[in-house]
Amino acid sequence: MNEKDSIQSAVNDLAIIRRAIEKAAGGDPSIPAHSTAMDAGFIIQGLCLVIAVGLLAFEFISGREMTEIMMLSARDQELGWLGLAQVALVGLALLMCVYFLAWRAARHSGQSFNDYLVRNFQYLRNLSFVSDLLVKFIPLSFVVLAGRPEWVAPLLSLYIADYLFQGRFFTLSTRVSLVLGGASLIAAAVQYFGHSTQLVWPLLHFSVISTASLIHLLGARRETLRAARAV
Repeated sequence: MNEKDSIQSAVNDLAIIRRAIEKAAGGDPSIPAHSTAMDAGFIIQGLCLVIAVGLLAFEFISGREMTEIMMLSARDQELGWLGLAQVALVGLALLMCVYFLAWRAARHSGQSFNDYLVRNFQYLRNLSFVSDLLVKFIPLSFVVLAGRPEWVAPLLSLYIADYLFQGRFFTLSTRVSLVLGGASLIAAAVQYFGHSTQLVWPLLHFSVISTASLIHLLGARRETLRAARAV
């Protein structure tokens, strides 16, 4: 490493320390402290947003085909098992991508994987994200296999509210997370009492919140780069 690279690395480290001090003093705890972590978070959330928008587009183009197939599972348990298996495989693939991106970012930053998760992705440490998704998938499976697929859409909105209240996955300020979490609870209640079975609503819900989260993360990264140049 030459002298110029050493100076730039020191500047970046100072910016990270400065941001950590600001966070400890009451700043935004949802923002990762390291720029590589921000990049990894941006890719992870962006990937999930692309998938959600793709499913949303398919649902519109196909005339709510996913919702219709889901409702048919109430009379065909084999169809329910098939749908759950597909969801499990997609979820597993996404989990592998998320942890791989976090591992690559940790390796790029020169930190150990566990330390990196503690500092930047608390929700991924100790496989807590895996256990959380598993806990959510099990009742979802029971709902489908019990012949009540009409509860799936409200349940998904409820899961979104849970992630917002916990401060997991989405990169939003605490105040915004609480407001959107409350709105998500209301959306889940409206879907349940309104007997709405459409998967369009939770997909649209997730897409809007993910977009807001990405915009917030992008703004924070620009602020971090500006701070690094000012040091």
